[in-house]
Amino acid sequence: MKNSVRRHVVAEIRKRENVLIRISDCDLGGFRYGEIRQFYRDSFGEYVASKKGVTFSPELIGEIAAGLEQLKDGFETTTTQ
Repeated sequence: MKNSVRRHVVAEIRKRENVLIRISDCDLGGFRYGEIRQFYRDSFGEYVASKKGVTFSPELIGEIAAGLEQLKDGFETTTTQ
């Protein structure tokens, strides 16, 4: 039997009408990790996880957040010039 992933969604961002990006706290067989993954709406109207995404250990959250802040600052700098 395949282990199922339990996801606790902490943020959901609408990318397009039928596509969401979800930031989740996940558990797979007692192993806890973070995930940023794209979900698409299937023919039944349910959102399904795609292969587009990244999983990471909780220890990396600070570095990922810092990298996203740097990216954000770079975009803000180039759009205000």
